Amino acid sequence: VGPQGVRGWVHGGSLFPALKRKPDLFLSESLDVKAVFQCGVLALKFPEAPTVKASCGFFTELLPRCGEIPTIGQVVQEDGKVLLQAVLEAIGGQASRSLMDSFADVLFALNKHCFSCLSVWIKEVMQTPGFPSPRLSAEQKDTFSQQVLRERVNKRRVKEMVKEFTLLCRGLHGTDYTADY
Repeated sequence: VGPQGVRGWVHGGSLFPALKRKPDLFLSESLDVKAVFQCGVLALKFPEAPTVKASCGFFTELLPRCGEIPTIGQVVQEDGKVLLQAVLEAIGGQASRSLMDSFADVLFALNKHCFSCLSVWIKEVMQTPGFPSPRLSAEQKDTFSQQVLRERVNKRRVKEMVKEFTLLCRGLHGTDYTADY
């Protein structure tokens, strides 16, 4: 599937509402859940805000089902780290700051529904030098990881953490430029 196909499929409304209305679609043996998941991850990296928001919405609906639908659980275990990397890249400066709440929702869903995997993945990806931003110290990355892993109930708090972290990643923390953010 090319970029136009992914864009139309995710943003065109067929993916997110279908999962919301009929989660049992993911029980179908003819559905390639891994391919659907990978298209969702690709869409997170698109420049258009509506496509990214739709993809984030897809994951916030998908992740709570990883315990009840075995095929989803398996794909999340196998490919969830790639999703986390895409979310952290976006927070690290690859996506518009106006989308941070959407990415925080995905991070919150990962933490709430895939905690044991997330606690391993976040340590692994944050050890990569310069990831998700070369401006961060190992201590800042570790602090953010610990804060996220501790917060499994309050979604608003995770959104605040993500906003603070994205400012650090962009070298904007504490500047007048962010006063309204």
